[in-house]
Amino acid sequence: MAKQVDYKAVGLRIKTLRLKNNIYQTELAKSIGVSQTHMSNIESGRAGLTLEKMTNIFNCGIDEIVFGEEKAKKETAATSLENFTMQDIVQALQMLKTIKG
Repeated sequence: MAKQVDYKAVGLRIKTLRLKNNIYQTELAKSIGVSQTHMSNIESGRAGLTLEKMTNIFNCGIDEIVFGEEKAKKETAATSLENFTMQDIVQALQMLKTIKG
């Protein structure tokens, strides 16, 4: 059975994401090609919205906006390893060899 979309909850999540990202309502409206009034209506659940553009602006998935389910942000192998030192990587490889036997 498909989940029902609660547009008031969706609007509140959009507003929360907008504030979290320090974006003014007028800026977000312009970014997705709607008026500030329409953006206000989206945030209050009185109007529909364009999710694809918002997922790009907030770097999140549609599920996070529609259902409030935060998904892990996409990472490449390079960005996921950039915070590790060579010693960390060597230790991880050694642990894997130990586990593998």
